[in-house]
Amino acid sequence: MKKAGIIMLTIFLGAVIWYLFIKQYDYQVSFKAKGSPGGIYHQILSWESWGGDPQIKNINTVDTILFKQVTQRVILKDTILNLEWNLESVNDSITQIKVGIKSKEHSIVNRLGILTGETNFSKSLKKELKDFGKGVNNFAKNFRVEIEGVSAIPSLEYLYISSESSRSEKAGTMLRVNADLYPKILENKVEQNGYPFVKIKEWDSVTDVIKFSFGFPIIYMDSLPVNSIIKYDKLIPEKALKATFYGNYRNSDQAWFALVNYAKRRDILIKKTPLEIFYNNPMQDGNSSKWKAEIFLPIR
Repeated sequence: MKKAGIIMLTIFLGAVIWYLFIKQYDYQVSFKAKGSPGGIYHQILSWESWGGDPQIKNINTVDTILFKQVTQRVILKDTILNLEWNLESVNDSITQIKVGIKSKEHSIVNRLGILTGETNFSKSLKKELKDFGKGVNNFAKNFRVEIEGVSAIPSLEYLYISSESSRSEKAGTMLRVNADLYPKILENKVEQNGYPFVKIKEWDSVTDVIKFSFGFPIIYMDSLPVNSIIKYDKLIPEKALKATFYGNYRNSDQAWFALVNYAKRRDILIKKTPLEIFYNNPMQDGNSSKWKAEIFLPIR
């Protein structure tokens, strides 16, 4: 009996030591959200304010594993919180989010408090992360992505202008380029042969900077308005994954993340050089929920 008691006491003390001093997190929150890991990953990176006041920028990103993990530090008045986000695809449209939280100064107090039930610490964590999850799901309501699977990039002859921007500034850059390119097409009576598009040449997933061509398909003629800025090229048909995007074109790159996730779940090797074809003119149609774009992601 005495030996059994010693064994039980040893196990108990071991459990206490593990819980108070070794356990990785003080608290862990797990929830699902609509969207692909890549899209949610960037929403986490852009999350800057903890505590309800958007003017206070108290969240800093410390480390990342692309589209999979984000480590952040939250600086509060009485403590520093360390957050570790882990993202895992549940299916083509849902991501499992797990967040481990540890307080730099009050870790032991928090762990003891949680044993007795909900504390102010755990309540504040739940509120902040619930608000974040709600924001992710509300953002996903602004657009719709329908993945069609394997298809092919169409053959195109086109005039284009090359640009470089962050991914988030793509739509604004497109508008500025269109203001230079489209009048030249009209002025020179170039016959269009399709809808405007963006062809991504390079996408640095780490810095989120893209190099791309914005162009109009045309029927070739000898007197094309080609110069040091406006260029002519051909797009050769290429096997690709295809999705149809509905919504404001400033969010069309969410289809990129959806296709990247689709390819990963099926072990399909892809090139991160998407093509977007836009079927609506934002200057003439104010109902962005009906805007349509076809997105192609080349297969290696």
